[in-house]
Formats: sequence, structure tokens, C-alpha cells
Amino acid sequence: MSFETAIVLLNVAVGVGILGFILWRVVNLRRNPEPRPPMNIAPGLPDEDLEGRKLERVLGWALLFTIILAIALPVYFLFEPNREATASQEYLQASIHRGATLFANQQSKYYSATTSLLCANCHGVHGEGGSTPFTLQPEADICQVKSNQNNVNVPECLSQSVTWQAPALNTALLRFDTGELANIITYGRPGTPMPPWGVASGKGVLGDQGIQDLVNFVQSIQISPKKAQEESAQAISQFKAQAESYVTSTQTNLTAAQQTLAQDQAKNAPASTIGIDQAAISQLQAQLASAQANNTQVQGLSEGAVLFEINCARCHTQNWSFFDPTKLGQPAPEPQGSGAFGPNLTNGATLIQFPGNTGRQLQISWVTVGVPANMPYGTRGISDGAMPHFGNLLTAQQIAAIVDYERSL
Repeated sequence: MSFETAIVLLNVAVGVGILGFILWRVVNLRRNPEPRPPMNIAPGLPDEDLEGRKLERVLGWALLFTIILAIALPVYFLFEPNREATASQEYLQASIHRGATLFANQQSKYYSATTSLLCANCHGVHGEGGSTPFTLQPEADICQVKSNQNNVNVPECLSQSVTWQAPALNTALLRFDTGELANIITYGRPGTPMPPWGVASGKGVLGDQGIQDLVNFVQSIQISPKKAQEESAQAISQFKAQAESYVTSTQTNLTAAQQTLAQDQAKNAPASTIGIDQAAISQLQAQLASAQANNTQVQGLSEGAVLFEINCARCHTQNWSFFDPTKLGQPAPEPQGSGAFGPNLTNGATLIQFPGNTGRQLQISWVTVGVPANMPYGTRGISDGAMPHFGNLLTAQQIAAIVDYERSL
């Protein structure tokens, strides 16, 4: 039983006792049929009655309740800070639970068919990152002509379905502060699968409390900076291994398709079947060539270039978020660092923003800890607060490698 509950129960018991005493007195008066003169003309009680056992009992009860108050008030104020902290923690846990429900999908523990927003479909059940289908809308100038829109004879004006890589959220607050995370949830990322969820955006359904619940949930699943740095070190080899896996899997599929063709030819299959087999082989050969070219490029990247690909290209390189070298016909990434959500870093733009060796040190600080919104950085730069900081995610050597790579673009 908590101290607060005990105080409440004590007050209830005292109240019940007082009420019982009043009722008892009323009943006793009703049982006394003898008329009594008004108190102002009735003879007074003698001192022996006034100062007898009755007075002593009254004074004893008064002393007892005085002692209770004298003890209870200091004890209450002694335990009050702890009660406040406990209440705050309980409220936070309730907020995290609501946020978990909003985040959940059908595979999650806290999924609700009526309130869950299915964030886990894109970001993973545990916020570890994932992928989601997305439709790219044509952006070419000729697609502004209505007759060209969704015209099969103008392929560049057709929408395209891609698989967009959604970022991990278990490191989000190692890169952003809670205010920027709330801003992202509220307003989304235009041009990406991330929708605006806040009512303040004019398109979402969540009020301030709902946004804060999601922020609190994301905060509850953050991994430690040490673990994040360990994973970042492993991500370099994983990135190169993934490029090799594209080659391996496509080669396996190509071999299987060639065997199918040989079997169909041995069975004297119809020409239409042979044609389908040959078309599949041609497609896989083109995919294999693309995967091999991509693997050759990736294996030759420096550590800084790979770290840039993993941590920075999402914002600074258009089309990076859905690139798959085996999926032909989709837009390839633009030149590395040429700008998208984040600014263009190529053609010396970084050196202009952060000139000289002093600028390099300022750029390292900018990438490591950033600056608050509306504060200056580099040469006449004004932060909007959207630039993530990587001091908790990457080591100092890794950040320096990224900065040197960016300064070479």
C-alpha cells in the first residue's frame, strides 16, 4: 500500500467515525423523551462534571489527532517528491504504451485494429529499419503536358513502383533531438513514403499528445551509442557483401534459367516456350551485368565513401533510397552527394561552405554535434535543425573519413 493510499484511507476512517458519532448522538436524543429547558436558562453543570472523565476523553482525542497531524504532514511532504517522480514515470510508461500501439502492425505485441498506424510495416517491428512499396511520380518537363501523363508511348511519364528503404528508428534519437523527431512525424518527408501524421500539417490525424507518445516510444527503443558504433563498423563490410549478393543471386537465377532452356530444348518444347526461356535469360544477363558493375564500383569505394553511402546518401543523393542494381528500368542514383532532401555537396560546394583546414574542423563539428535551428554554421550557413548529428552513431575517425570524402566531391 502506498503512503498516499494510507492517508486517504485514514481520512475516510476518520470521516466515517465522525459521521457515526453524529448519528449516534441524534439517535440518543430521539430516545430521550424528557423535555429539557433551553440551554440559556438551564442550570449549568458543576465543575466536577465539567472537569471529569468526559473532558479528559475529549482532550485525549484532541491530543491524539494533533499528534497524527504533526506526524502525517511532515511525512507527506517527505514522500511527496518521490510520489511525484513515480507519477511522472507511470505517465511516461503509459505514453510509451500508447506510442507502441500507434507504431504497431499485425506482428507487434501492442497492435490494435482501430488505433495502430502500422509504422512497423516500413520501419520494422522493433524499429530496426525495413522497406515499403512506393510509387514514383514522373518529374520530366514533358510530363507536365496532360496528354503525356500515363501515356505508354511516353515511358518517362509513367509512374514507377519501387521498394523504398525506410530508416532504422532505434538510432533516430542518436541522430536527432526529440524536437526534430516530432517535427518529422508531424510533417513527414514530402516525396517519400513517410506521410505527415500531425494535425498541425493539415493532413495528419495525431494531436500533440499522439506525436509525443510516438516520440516517447521511439526513445524507449534506442540502442546505446556503443552498440550503434559497433553496428556502424560492421555495416561497412555488410554493405560490400550486399553488393556481392546481388551478383551471386542473379548468377544463380541465370544458371537456373539456362538449365530450364536446355531442358525445354531437349524436350522439343514449343517455340513460344523456348522464346520465353530465352527472353528470361536475356533479362537475367542484363541484370547480372548491372550487378557486376555495381559490385565493382562498391568494392573500390573508400571507407569514407561507404560510410557516406550508409549514413548520408539517403538525404544527399537522389534515388538512393530505392536503388537495386538488378531492377532495370528504374531511375539510377544521381551522382553521389549531388543533393536531394539535403543540399548539393559536389563541385566544391563543401569547400565553399567550410573553407580551409579551419573549415574542415568546423565541418567535423557540424557532422558530429550540429547546431540548433537558426544558429550559424560554416560560412554564412543558418541551421534549420534538420541536419542529423552523428557523434553518437559514428566514431571520430569515421566522421573524419566522411568529411574528407565530402570535401573531395
